[in-house]
Amino acid sequence: MEGRSPIGATKESDLQGTRDKSSDSVARPNVMTGRGDAGPLILTLDDWLAKFGRIYGKRHDKHTTEYMISRLVEEVAELVDPMESQDRSKIAPNLADVFTWICSLAFKLNIDLASLAWEKYGRNAPHSANRISQPPLQEFSQPQTLQEWQRFISKLYQEENSRLTPMNALVAMMKDVGDLAMLNRKRAGQDQVTSKLAAILAWTLTVAQLLQLDLAETVYEKYDDHCPVCGESICNTDVCHPFRTMYVSFGNLTSDEEKYAVLDTATTYGFETLVNPAASLQNTNDLSSSLDLINGSDVACLLLSSSNESASGAEYRQVFEALACYSILSRGNVCIFAKGKNLGFPEFLGNTFSSENISVVQYSDANHLKGLIQTYLEKLGRKRGKRTGRAPNE
Repeated sequence: MEGRSPIGATKESDLQGTRDKSSDSVARPNVMTGRGDAGPLILTLDDWLAKFGRIYGKRHDKHTTEYMISRLVEEVAELVDPMESQDRSKIAPNLADVFTWICSLAFKLNIDLASLAWEKYGRNAPHSANRISQPPLQEFSQPQTLQEWQRFISKLYQEENSRLTPMNALVAMMKDVGDLAMLNRKRAGQDQVTSKLAAILAWTLTVAQLLQLDLAETVYEKYDDHCPVCGESICNTDVCHPFRTMYVSFGNLTSDEEKYAVLDTATTYGFETLVNPAASLQNTNDLSSSLDLINGSDVACLLLSSSNESASGAEYRQVFEALACYSILSRGNVCIFAKGKNLGFPEFLGNTFSSENISVVQYSDANHLKGLIQTYLEKLGRKRGKRTGRAPNE
């Protein structure tokens, strides 16, 4: 990769294709229409946001900002191996994924990414202290298409980027992605968060240019006007991604037979089970363990403590808040079983998570519990077009 032409090698005349339009003339397309039939070369940055908003809007409505940032972190990290091995066949689709998550995050947060990027780079572009010269900003008009943005960033940072390798640029991008996650975690001001998102976009364009990739063509080749997994123009999250892992939490008095009923049934339906050793959360270590397991799960199965254990809703509150944070709860992918009355717990769930319509199913013994879990997993499979781990007869 280091032998490839740097950004500075891009012909300066290429920038002349940038259209002279003011930012005031850019209107955000309707999310449900966008320009689905338009080729990648004429799609503006606003069009790309509208496109991904239409394709993934339903799916991302149920995701938290923290979850979406964590996915952006993952996508950037997935570029490391193909970049080190110089495998362009894997770099291109991974870079497209990074751009997609940038657009999806901007759309969810209702950020005008084009205006934000122009304000940051077109009006007051940051530069390194040892920069010798820079092109006058007045010679640029605001880019519109993604190709124009790529040429603009290339020209603007021609001097700095002539000393960069693609891996250097990726490391810088990873730093900004980490800063974005930190700022969001610390509840920093919206201007700080959005500024980092614009910087990540600029680094994405830079990496593409260093690798001599047309980012617009690269993204369009993978995503076109549909989700590449389910093939739908509006991604249906219920059928798009198969469930493979199940978070399991047992009550303190759950018998070995009942535990076996849960784990055996889950395995039969193709799930890997992630068992929480703490029935309820009593300390920070319990919470940390639960968060790690929940973060890696698609569905959850909880067996509650019975009423004679003096269990209360408060002991489980953080578990359910974590399930909500990682979007498992909002997708209705949680089954809750109780042996005994668990006084007050259904009321706690109804009051705290009323919009999720969570119910607690009573069971009498291990055989009854196994039948209930089978019914739940079969119903889940039908709902998701049988794309859970695998059917029992497979």
